[in-house]
Amino acid sequence: MQQHIMEGDTLVVFVNGIKHEVTKPSAETTLLQYLRTELCLPGTKLACGEGGCGACTVMVSCYNPTNKNIRHYTVNACLMPLVALHGLAVTTVEGIGSTKTKLHPVQERLAKAYGSQCGFCSPGFVMSMYTLLRNYPEPSMSRIETAFQGNLCRCTGYRSILAGFRTFSKEWACEKGENCCQNQKQGEQNSKICTKTFDASEFAVYDQTQDPIFPSELQIKTNYHTKTITFTGPTVQWCRPTSLNELCQLKQDNPDAVFTVGATSVGKDIRTERIQGLVLCLSHVPELLDISSNDIQIKVGAAVTLAQLYEYIETIATDTNGEKKLGLQTVLDMLHQVGGHQLRNVVSIGSNIASGGGRSDVLTLLMAMGATADIINAQDKSTECKAISQLVADDGSCLLLKQQIITSVNIPYLTQGEHLYWHKHAPRTDLNLATVNCGMKVKLNAESNTIDDLVLCYGGVGPSSQLASNVKQETRGKNWNNDVVTFVCDLLESDIDVTLNADGSVNYKKALVSSLFIKFYLKVNAIIQSQPDQSPDMSSVRSHPLSEASEVFEDVPADQAAIDTVGRPVVHKGALQQTTGEAVYCDDLPAYKNELHIVLITSKRVHAKILKIDASKAESMPGVKGFLSFADIPNQQSGHAEHIFSNEEVKYGGHVVGAIVAETEMQARVAVKHVIVEYENLPAVLTIEDAIKMNSMLPNCSVIKHGDVDAAFANADAIIEGELEMAGQEHLYMEPQSCRVVPTGEAQELEIIASTQGLADLQDGASDLLGIPQNRISVKTKRVGGGFGGKEATPLCLATIASIVALRFNKPTRLVLDRATDMEFTSKRHPINAKYKIGCLKSGKIVAEEVHFYINAGYTPGMYGLLAIASLLNLAADSGYKIDNFKLSANVCLTNINPSGAMRGFMSPPLALLMQTIMNDVTVKLNLPSTQVHEINMYKTGDRTFYNRELNDAGSLKVCWDTCLTNGDYYKRKAEVDKFNSASKWTKRGLSAIPVYRELGIPVRPFAQGAALVNIYKDGSVWISHGGVEMGQGLHTKIIQVASRVLEIPCEAIHVLGTDTNCVPNALMTAASHGTDLFGMAVKDACETLVKRLEPYKRNSPDKPWAMWVMHAYLNCTSLSATGFYDRGPEYVLNFQNPYDGGKGQKYFVCGATMAEVEVDCLTGANRVIRVDATMDLGRSLNPAIDIGQIDGAFVMAFGMLVSETLEYDENGFLKSKDINSYHIPGVRDIPTKFNTQLINSDSKEAVLFGSKGVGEPPIHMGIAAFMAIKDAIHASRIDNGVQGNFQMNSPANAQQIFKLLSVKDSIAYDKLKSNI
Repeated sequence: MQQHIMEGDTLVVFVNGIKHEVTKPSAETTLLQYLRTELCLPGTKLACGEGGCGACTVMVSCYNPTNKNIRHYTVNACLMPLVALHGLAVTTVEGIGSTKTKLHPVQERLAKAYGSQCGFCSPGFVMSMYTLLRNYPEPSMSRIETAFQGNLCRCTGYRSILAGFRTFSKEWACEKGENCCQNQKQGEQNSKICTKTFDASEFAVYDQTQDPIFPSELQIKTNYHTKTITFTGPTVQWCRPTSLNELCQLKQDNPDAVFTVGATSVGKDIRTERIQGLVLCLSHVPELLDISSNDIQIKVGAAVTLAQLYEYIETIATDTNGEKKLGLQTVLDMLHQVGGHQLRNVVSIGSNIASGGGRSDVLTLLMAMGATADIINAQDKSTECKAISQLVADDGSCLLLKQQIITSVNIPYLTQGEHLYWHKHAPRTDLNLATVNCGMKVKLNAESNTIDDLVLCYGGVGPSSQLASNVKQETRGKNWNNDVVTFVCDLLESDIDVTLNADGSVNYKKALVSSLFIKFYLKVNAIIQSQPDQSPDMSSVRSHPLSEASEVFEDVPADQAAIDTVGRPVVHKGALQQTTGEAVYCDDLPAYKNELHIVLITSKRVHAKILKIDASKAESMPGVKGFLSFADIPNQQSGHAEHIFSNEEVKYGGHVVGAIVAETEMQARVAVKHVIVEYENLPAVLTIEDAIKMNSMLPNCSVIKHGDVDAAFANADAIIEGELEMAGQEHLYMEPQSCRVVPTGEAQELEIIASTQGLADLQDGASDLLGIPQNRISVKTKRVGGGFGGKEATPLCLATIASIVALRFNKPTRLVLDRATDMEFTSKRHPINAKYKIGCLKSGKIVAEEVHFYINAGYTPGMYGLLAIASLLNLAADSGYKIDNFKLSANVCLTNINPSGAMRGFMSPPLALLMQTIMNDVTVKLNLPSTQVHEINMYKTGDRTFYNRELNDAGSLKVCWDTCLTNGDYYKRKAEVDKFNSASKWTKRGLSAIPVYRELGIPVRPFAQGAALVNIYKDGSVWISHGGVEMGQGLHTKIIQVASRVLEIPCEAIHVLGTDTNCVPNALMTAASHGTDLFGMAVKDACETLVKRLEPYKRNSPDKPWAMWVMHAYLNCTSLSATGFYDRGPEYVLNFQNPYDGGKGQKYFVCGATMAEVEVDCLTGANRVIRVDATMDLGRSLNPAIDIGQIDGAFVMAFGMLVSETLEYDENGFLKSKDINSYHIPGVRDIPTKFNTQLINSDSKEAVLFGSKGVGEPPIHMGIAAFMAIKDAIHASRIDNGVQGNFQMNSPANAQQIFKLLSVKDSIAYDKLKSNI
């Protein structure tokens, strides 16, 4: 370093109004680490570590001494270096409100609108909304809807989040208008229909004057803004200059210094040691922060953030018109699609140019517009102006010399005759990189309609954004008509070199290059001819409609006691703690002083022998305590052992080879890089096709036969054959896998706190692996930040490794997976490949079915030997259709990819998709109405399953179906869709309605029991412990409602502390949607026991309060503690090998129906869900609001599974999509534009708990309606072009597959685009 740089400044940052001074801060430390570790503020969550989910969102506030304004903006604390916050104020979720003091209205509304389920993402949503209110106290509905571009949620489906936050808008009104929460008589029961889950009039009024005040010290002391500050860490020196002259001098003295403004990518590079030396932060250089405009352009300082640029352009665009206005709106469209607000708030326009890369949205459009950059030479202070395109190298790097600095960027206005177009095609509407983006500009001669200039620029196609130079040269003077489209498309084939296959194949991107030009051509013509846009962009903020929703459910009887909350909407028990950041998750637990940390080492081969592991260098590094491997497992003969650490052979990329133990997590992460593993590659089996060729399968094929299949086929009027493939799915729970183990005393006693769905299973497995009796191991969990089946088996691995360390060193041990390790190591939903043959009558009745499918179990068969036959039984009996003759078979394939495992719905979603595919094929083959095919095959009252179980509730399926068709105006809308499609060439719509029919639970005897412990204390308060785990599904809330009804006391008097094996042993894993049934019935049993004990005291003093009866019981030595137990019954089982032996299977089925309408862009394959109408019979719902929330979340998760979420493996079998940025779960703007949900109450004799039925998994099938609607839209396009008959559409039906299947008539060179995809 040169002497120009000062040393040793003290960092000053205000957090929640409190001043904090940090001496010798390190640039390697993130704001998130500082908040959670140093300040003990765990409300801000670590979910991805990549700035891709928003769970770590906080508000940063800064003072501008020039204009005296205070700017509030959101940032991702997981990316933001602490050193970047000198002189700034940070507000976390804890700083705006608390259940202990006063809730902020944002926190209250999110909780009471049922917008928090697992709650792990809730603090991030709260801070995004809070920051919006600080800037716009009465925001528009549009601002609210787009405020969460940088926030993801896996549980809620977003509807309830938006519903709560919309109440802050001055435009908000209940969507039901005058009919809101109307009282309507329904039948003879005189029951009431409810149409809202919360009453907004009960919310606290938002008063901005009550928000925390910006620290006065940061306004008064100007040196926070004018003084150059420097912080020196182990590998990086961070310097923040305050003038351009100083910056030039620093760069001259340190030519290798790195520039940054928001430190999003630079921060990550610092932490991974890819950047060392001097980092110059440009955020306080005034010459780089100015924005101005004249008659021809906008001049933007290089350090101006994209958010500031957006605000400036948004302001001036309101005062312009014509081409200038349209051009500015196009720039706004582009800026709006760059990441989320958290990213745009800190990323500058100059850094976008200097960073280069091939997928930059900013670069692509600026190059198309002919934007320029002003550059200063740090050595001689000379300046020059260059086109942005001149600064981009072919490899994507920036062509600036080391001594050059971009000072400003010049964005030209459009002039008369110019048209500008921006398009970003991506797997998700927001928060992802482009598959292909483009900026296109044409200048047309007004008199001759010829081309004066045509500039096409594409990103996402290679290492850099590319200009179509031949197109520009060869089109000058040509007429702007259909002929030029074909001409340009031919030129683009050679003009744009497509080599990048991220988020789409090379051939698909080649097709998009031409296809997007066609969209541009259509749009320009629409403007010229003053006609509607024939091909609207679904991702554009200007054309994206606001979402809306309705919920309908039956109110409780009029005579139900007010204290009895069963059947009423009751807010999630922990919602307020979750929205205030007070809710405690596993990694939120305070660290012990001597706590050790573990980082796993995963395989870098997909199938190989382990020849040697050398951890000697890693073990000698500072803070490292040791290395673990298979040899360290006490009981290596355990069937679990090889799933903890690989033994001699790795079987997939991500297989755990070993682990490093250190005093800090960072020390362990550094040491892991120095563990050397030598391999010898073995042949790898990567796909089902590979497994079939190499016979890598379990030895026995599972088969179920029923009826006379051959005769039925012989008598069928039509035979249909087809195939379906369904890929896997990542759980992507927001809370990563985590556990903490504490040695608690003598005799090898351990306390394991884990994010797990199955405490007893973890206890059992750990006991086996460690060789310790189960009574020495206590397993606890307070709550789980999302599970979906992904936290059933994997937590055992983490807990075992952490337990080995805790026992060896006799110290508390923590193991939390980073997101990449979590995704590459853990299980996924199982992929399938199914081949089917169907025989049907002319009426659409299916008389014969033959299916063979292959299940990809991954590297280990696990439970799939049993589940193969279970899947066949599910297909035969639980699809909702009665088919009398069938032969079903399945093989389990073993491949070298992640293990397959339970995920929401488990085996049923692929089978339900297969069944709906078959129904669609029958519809198309026979040219029948789809409703007729469904109805003629649907289960009816009095029907029995093939194993002779009477379906007492089957009539409800028809009720749900008819209600859905009626409420959704199916036949009217079907005609409207057909009319739309006949008039629309480039956009097609599809409509599909499907029934939903699914059994609940697991038909195995030991998996049908629940236990609970209920204690009443002397003050009358009640404590409950049961075996179920709260994962966001509202289990604890429903349990409290049940206890409240039985005990006849308010819910507020009842508390569920958590789940603990010391309180309730041997509890069944919380899965299969029957947790409320099993544990709720157990709690009911315990409470009824207590009621009987209290009955004498109540009888003797009927006018006394509850607490007095309790005290009298205590004084008379009456036990106030009771256990409860529930056994579903020995008849509710199913013999998988012989289903005809009399077992009934599950206790009940859940019925429903869903209708979905979608829109598909024929030029890209992009799609959106216009409307969903969902109907479900849950018996007598215990909590309608929570159940509707489960339906919302399940539908959106299913839509991701079936459409947008793609698990990508490279050619060697390594998982490519192993972070939130490359695996695309739906975002807030991907949900249905309109979502209508109705719960139908029924008096089912099969329902278990107060007439209610489980809800978690059945609605996952509802997403299939959207998949089939997409197929319907594709079918319409194919029919237009004379392509008849059925076609295979696999899951996920991503844009690439949709595009390939579409067909468009009169397509202007369009058909040739898809020939090689």
